[in-house]
Amino acid sequence: MALIAALDVEARGVARQLARATISTPHLAIWEGTLENTPVVLVVSGVGKVAASLATQFLCDVYRPRFAITFGLAGATESDSQKGRLIIASGAAQHDVDARPLTDARGVIPSFGKAIFSADQKLSKSLRHAAELAVGDPVAVTSGLVLTGDQIVTSRAVRDALLRDFPEGVCFDMETAAIAQVADQNTLPWCGLRMTSDAADE
Repeated sequence: MALIAALDVEARGVARQLARATISTPHLAIWEGTLENTPVVLVVSGVGKVAASLATQFLCDVYRPRFAITFGLAGATESDSQKGRLIIASGAAQHDVDARPLTDARGVIPSFGKAIFSADQKLSKSLRHAAELAVGDPVAVTSGLVLTGDQIVTSRAVRDALLRDFPEGVCFDMETAAIAQVADQNTLPWCGLRMTSDAADE
């Protein structure tokens, strides 16, 4: 199992239970070990789509995991959304990709003919069950489309404009869709967990 986080602070709780890897990497922080009898590799990719893509491809090439889970913080899509909500990714799309007129709509990747890379349903169901057990409140856990782009959304006007193009989006981050595309190209099942830290409007 591969675990992917963008920031040290997001990975710290898991990293404490693993050993720092000694393998040569392209400036990636990696830990290895076993959690609940499952072999695990954890990577801190760095922020953004390029960093996330590089880290995911490195994991695929070197570790050949059976599946991948990306996790970390995200901005919510609603101003009245409560901080700390857990979102299980049903899929992910790159909101800052616009290849028109090669495509019909924003977000569509020309070589794939689609915008949304779907998460593995079985993994996502298991992840949601685990999240609900962990917080003890099923209402605090939801599923939906993660919108990824190389920007931190801090304006209500920008947020709402993006949602007009991607109305099904439930949160914003900077890595999930990139990880999803690399996973898709490597036939690697993936799922994602995001915790809202703000409403993407401040």
